[in-house]
Amino acid sequence: MRNMMALAMVALLAACKPAAEKAPAPAEVSAPPVPDTKADGPAAGTTVISLDGEGLRFIDKSSGKASLLAFGVPRAQAETALANVAGQADDRSTNDECGAGPMQFTRYDAMTLNFQDDKFVGWFLGNEPGAAAFSTTSGIAIGSTRARAAESVSIIDVEDSTLGEEFTIGSGENVVGGMFAAPGDAAKIDALFAGVNCFFR
Repeated sequence: MRNMMALAMVALLAACKPAAEKAPAPAEVSAPPVPDTKADGPAAGTTVISLDGEGLRFIDKSSGKASLLAFGVPRAQAETALANVAGQADDRSTNDECGAGPMQFTRYDAMTLNFQDDKFVGWFLGNEPGAAAFSTTSGIAIGSTRARAAESVSIIDVEDSTLGEEFTIGSGENVVGGMFAAPGDAAKIDALFAGVNCFFR
């Protein structure tokens, strides 16, 4: 009798025990989107950077006041000024075989600052993420078509350039240069630059 009671208790306890729950399926983990540009410097919300043949112009969004970061300033000053808007530099590099002589570079997304002898001597803006943050005061930027650019500025083709569809905006000593991705009015600007660059002509 006791054996039957014990068996009955075991059966009762087994019936009361809840069924084991299935483990939930692991949630899918998606990588965060990669931003087009950091633009996370302390002055990113209040300042825009304008491309200029004499350097880079920092323009206050509220007042419109502009200040020129001119070619010739110390490297540290130029890097600090750009980082204040664009955020921390992505990398630094050197090239001892540039046509203009040994050069050093600091890159912030699509923008590269060029240096010689620890002086800011040029800049280069490529067709890369972050390029949309930069334009000239007339609105010329990476992706602008030749026809659109010609509406507001004088586009002068560089004859027999070994760089491709090279052009300058206006003429003179301190001009912004660039390259179109192809010939024709519908061609888009693929690069903009000024000052001394590491070109092999």
